[in-house]
Amino acid sequence: MRGLEKCTITGRSTNFDAIVKLSRQPRDRIRFALNELNKRRLVGIAGENYIIYAPALDMLALKHYADLDYAISLGKLIAKGKESDVYEVLSARSELYALKLFRLGRTSFRDVVRKRARGRSETNTWISSNYNAAKHEFAALVTLAKITKNVPRAVDKDRHTVLLEELPGVRLSSRPPLRNPALLLKTILKTVRDAYTKAEMINGDLSEYNILTDGKRVWLIDWPQWVPPTHPNAKELMRHDIETVLRFFSRTYRVESDVEAALEYVQGKPRAAAPRRGLSSGPESAA
Repeated sequence: MRGLEKCTITGRSTNFDAIVKLSRQPRDRIRFALNELNKRRLVGIAGENYIIYAPALDMLALKHYADLDYAISLGKLIAKGKESDVYEVLSARSELYALKLFRLGRTSFRDVVRKRARGRSETNTWISSNYNAAKHEFAALVTLAKITKNVPRAVDKDRHTVLLEELPGVRLSSRPPLRNPALLLKTILKTVRDAYTKAEMINGDLSEYNILTDGKRVWLIDWPQWVPPTHPNAKELMRHDIETVLRFFSRTYRVESDVEAALEYVQGKPRAAAPRRGLSSGPESAA
């Protein structure tokens, strides 16, 4: 399976002879393995080429973590988003981690098992996109961990996955009760400011769906799409991030803030006016 994976991500032919050459294993052994993998719907066949399916890559990544004792058991699905799935995993040392599996182009990546005519170039595209997303996010979290405690700690990465510390919080989108909403908003803005001024990073997709909280603390998650301040759309992305967060806090927790002042603050300019509480002290009703 690793030989087929290597052929795919390097853009080489994925026919039987190419896989044998790259795998450096006996032909009979490779043929038997490919037939068994095909029976288990982990690889498919399109003409003379073999196609590796998403579940096969999941298994390879899990083996990587198992070999390092990071994962001896796969637990519950923690979160399912438009671009990733997150599962709880238990380590050999009884530690809990969160395993993030990227699913960019979810239809292609997850349902490829049902599309046996998929071409090599298209398969290479969805594999490369997810491998690059994992690499990009891991690097971002390692950098951010040096300047703030308000992001998840990245433990390891492999293929299209990132292994993270499991955090105790829930997403802000669930509208949990907060001990001090105004203070938590200030913490979020401070984290955005630190990412921008110290690491030159803009999340680019910040919202209540990728902020976790336990009611007292917050963590900004999901950084695969971050961009530097030199990106041509940097200003628009930063404004989107700040407006989205401020609008949520205003609507849900009645915490009011000035958008322009907040934007100046997160970009390292003079400190913005502190967020202020409105008349209501709790989340708005679901109505």
